[in-house]
Amino acid sequence: MLPFSIRNLTVAVLAAIIAGCGGGGGGGSDAPPPPVAIIDTDKDGVADSADAAANDPLCSAASDASNGICYLRTLASPRLKIVGNADGKIVFNSEDDALRLYTYDLKTKHFLGRVNISGYTPKTYAYSADHARVYVGDTDGKIHSYSESLQQSATIFASVPASVNGLVAVGKYLMAQDDTGAWESHHLFDKLGAKVDSKDWNYYSRHYDWNQATSTLYFFRDNSSPNDLMFEVIDQATGKITSSGESPYHGAYSIIGPIRSNPAGTKVLLGSGDIYAAPGLTWQGNIGTTPADAVWIANDELLTLSPSADKTRLTRFSAARTKVEELLVDGEVLGVSIIGSANYLVVKKTTHIEIVNYVPSDDTDGDGVANLADKFPLDKTAAVDSDNDGYPDAFLGGFTAADSTTGLNKDFYPNDASCHAFDQGDGVNCNAALTTPAYVPDQVFSDGADTIYLLSRQHGRLYRWSKATGAYLAPLVIGQKVNQATAVPDVVTLSAEHKRIYFGYQSGLITYISLAGDPRETPFAVLATRVGGLASVGNYLLAQDDSGAWASHYIFDSAAKLTDNKEWNYFSRSYAWNPSQSRVYFFRDDTSPNDLMYETIDQATGKIVGNGDSPYHGDYPIQGPIRVSGGGGRIVIGSGIIYSTSDLTIVKSLGSSFVDAQWLDDGSLVTIESIGTGSTKVTLYNASLAMVKNQVFAGAPHALVKTGGRIYAVTGVDGKPMINFFVP
Repeated sequence: MLPFSIRNLTVAVLAAIIAGCGGGGGGGSDAPPPPVAIIDTDKDGVADSADAAANDPLCSAASDASNGICYLRTLASPRLKIVGNADGKIVFNSEDDALRLYTYDLKTKHFLGRVNISGYTPKTYAYSADHARVYVGDTDGKIHSYSESLQQSATIFASVPASVNGLVAVGKYLMAQDDTGAWESHHLFDKLGAKVDSKDWNYYSRHYDWNQATSTLYFFRDNSSPNDLMFEVIDQATGKITSSGESPYHGAYSIIGPIRSNPAGTKVLLGSGDIYAAPGLTWQGNIGTTPADAVWIANDELLTLSPSADKTRLTRFSAARTKVEELLVDGEVLGVSIIGSANYLVVKKTTHIEIVNYVPSDDTDGDGVANLADKFPLDKTAAVDSDNDGYPDAFLGGFTAADSTTGLNKDFYPNDASCHAFDQGDGVNCNAALTTPAYVPDQVFSDGADTIYLLSRQHGRLYRWSKATGAYLAPLVIGQKVNQATAVPDVVTLSAEHKRIYFGYQSGLITYISLAGDPRETPFAVLATRVGGLASVGNYLLAQDDSGAWASHYIFDSAAKLTDNKEWNYFSRSYAWNPSQSRVYFFRDDTSPNDLMYETIDQATGKIVGNGDSPYHGDYPIQGPIRVSGGGGRIVIGSGIIYSTSDLTIVKSLGSSFVDAQWLDDGSLVTIESIGTGSTKVTLYNASLAMVKNQVFAGAPHALVKTGGRIYAVTGVDGKPMINFFVP
């Protein structure tokens, strides 16, 4: 709106002009001439006469279109990637009928230029904000230079002896990699194209990351095995490579691009999800996902991008690696460009490119409930789900199911995950018999006092049976959302000392449910690869994955502090803790010959202070489970062999294998096995390991559980678990 005085002056001037053209005289008519029609076909607020793309609302400036079509629309059709992204400038490389470069300026929101690449075969690209230049390395070893408006230099910027296989801006300099010299070489050039340093005995890498704060270039050795995370420090005064090195692991962890260091230069994220502490490049943990790309944003938070069908999943992690926000963006997010505190997503949609300002939010759906407390953080109609079954306890405010953007329906039984619909009970009490499916439990265990737990990975439930009531309790819902699906845990263990049930996932994530009453899964820690084993080891938790040499064991305290880890280790399907020796027993199921192994865990420090194995090394059959006697003096394994824990020599063989076993307090032993007729036999041996009695139960054997001083045989009858009391 113009100020009043300026508006009056403008009107007066227009009146004078009209009068001078004859508008004020002749015939005494004061009628103004008819208004001139302004045509704006694409309704973008710019008249067609001034619009470079009159039929396209995506742009109007001549710099942003060609032949009436906006570049933002043109770029949606070809193969497209971002080859430069710094200081608000984004360089696109497109492939359709021609190879082209485009430069876009986020500050002005206009394209700076477009150019066809011709006369050479491009291999690599780089944009240097310090040089204000776009560089293209070709297959002949030449480096071509373009201004930010993509005006090509008449002369070659620099050359290397062979094809330019890598190109990256490193502060005031440009690094080019070729395969000359010993192994490979890194060549450094200043702004004028003068070579300032060159170092062979180097490596080819598909990914690079420059950290300005520490003057460090990170890269891989993709042409060597084992691969590793490498670095070079480049002096910004001279361009010299002053030091170089690598992580201390040499293939122990998965090496996958991209490489993304935080602005402070203290952390380095890889596409494997692993985070390394710089400058020593020691492994610090994993974020539990393998992102296609990532960017560090304000407050040392991390934003990751992962494809999810025709969308992109954005996940934001706090500085402590806690997941604080997750949302889906329509289209493919090609990258994130940061200007100050603003984060811009470059999104490729079906018909056009869209630049979206992403503003982090701890309440994404705006319902007044923080994401971490909101069970439905992308739906403002609900927030609470007490039994974690995916159905809200109630809708917020005046909302109903019709208002839900994600198809939510109210849970009429909010404290029982067996039911949610009204007709699955009487409106107050759930009728679990109507809804509990047939299943074969993947794992059965107990808390030793009352409750038997039965894991069903198929249904994402941990079913619970109480000795006190002789009936099932409401099940616990388990699983983690991964893209559009729900991942279920591979392994489970109960820690009496921590009063928790721990779950291990293929992603490396470890979660827990507290036995104190909170039914929600809580993130605990993340390993580098799939969690292959979990075991309660007194005051600590042991977790196994296949990182490191062979495999690794990690020891955590209840606060998720890593107290020790040991590689050159083994995968085992079975674990058993012996508190009298502070030993955990396990197998080496990934090695031949198999054997019974152990590690000693110091209960004051959480350190692995000893290890060993039996003296037999394959002389006897090895199979799970492993069961340690109550006094800690004997071990029985599933092949029926009984060992002394003092030296792991064999005490006796029962002569047959079994599915499960439990030791009684008096040193007697109970086993459960199939008798091949769809029935189960439970056998009692006295403390001298002489057979005392047998008892047959209907159904196939699943497990033998000791809880509350009693022994229960868990069998499968008509597709469902049956819990049978065994009287010794």
